[in-house]
Amino acid sequence: MKFRVPNNLSHNLDYIVRQAGYFPIFDKYSKKSSHIRPLSDQRYPRFHLYTQEEEGQVVFDLHLDQSSTRYDKQKAHRADYDSEEVRNELARIYGVVEKFLSEKTGN
Repeated sequence: MKFRVPNNLSHNLDYIVRQAGYFPIFDKYSKKSSHIRPLSDQRYPRFHLYTQEEEGQVVFDLHLDQSSTRYDKQKAHRADYDSEEVRNELARIYGVVEKFLSEKTGN
């Protein structure tokens, strides 16, 4: 699931995401950076958040990883993209991000 906000944040995006309880990871296979928030002391399940700046907006893209994504160099992904848990977590993240939106919109 995704949500977008104007790219007029008062703080660095990594700082804001950390305030929401996420920490950065780097996938050596895809060469992509993202953020995760584990739901227990185990590696899975965990929320997995991608952020991207595009066209004057910041896009937050979230899913819930249920298990490992790599099996013998194949991509097998067991994840929830539109569950109630994901919707609730995205709303929680938005509540954190909203606190860092600047009053200026450029219009």
